[in-house]
Amino acid sequence: MSELQRNVDALMHRLDRMGLHVQQTVRDALDAVDARNVRAGQAVSDQDSAIDADEVAVEKECIRLLALYQPTAVDLRSLCFVIKANNDLERIADKAASIGRRVRHLVADDIDLVTYPEWQDLVALVTERLDQTLRAISSRNLQAAEALVASDRAAEEAYRRIARHIIAQAREAPGGVDMAVTLTLLVRAIHRIGELCTNIAEDLVFVCTGDIVRHADAQEPEA
Repeated sequence: MSELQRNVDALMHRLDRMGLHVQQTVRDALDAVDARNVRAGQAVSDQDSAIDADEVAVEKECIRLLALYQPTAVDLRSLCFVIKANNDLERIADKAASIGRRVRHLVADDIDLVTYPEWQDLVALVTERLDQTLRAISSRNLQAAEALVASDRAAEEAYRRIARHIIAQAREAPGGVDMAVTLTLLVRAIHRIGELCTNIAEDLVFVCTGDIVRHADAQEPEA
C-alpha cells in the first residue's frame, strides 16, 4: 500500500468517526424534541462548533494531499468524496442544531407532535437513511449506496404528507400560522438531513464507479 493510500484510508476513518458524532447529534436533537426539553435542545446547538472544527480539519488534510501527491483515478475520486461527504455531514449537524433550537418554539407554541403521526414516519425514515449512509461510507458498498439513492422517494413522500397536514391545520386552528411556521422549519430540517444522505450516497456511487448519478433523470435524452 502506498503512502497516499494510507493517508486516504486514514481520512476515511476520520470521516467514519465524524459520521458517528453527527449521528449522535441528530439523535440528541430528536430526543430533545420528544422530551420537549429546551435545555437539551440548546445543548445540541452549542455542540455544533466542534463538528465545524472537524470538518475544516478534514478538508485541509484533503487539500494537502491533493497538492502533495496530485492523485489520479480512484485516489482522486476518494479524496473528492471525502471533501464532499465531510461537508454534507457538517450540514447534517447544522440541521440537528436547528432542530435543537426549535424545541423552545415547540414549547412556546404548545405544539404536541403526537397529533402528527406523519412526523414519526418521517423521523423513522430519515434516521434509518442516516444509519444506512454511515454503514455505506464505512464499507464503501456500492449496492448499499445505490439502494439509498433509489429509496429517496419514500422520504420525499413522507415529507409531503406532513406538509399537507400542517397546511390544513394552519387554515383551521386559531394561531395556526405561528404553529405552521414552527412545524415547517422543524420538518424541513429533518427532511433536509435525508436529502443530504442521498447526496452522500450519490457521491459514493461516483467513488466506486466513476459515474455521476446526480440529476440522472434530467440527463436522460428527450424522446
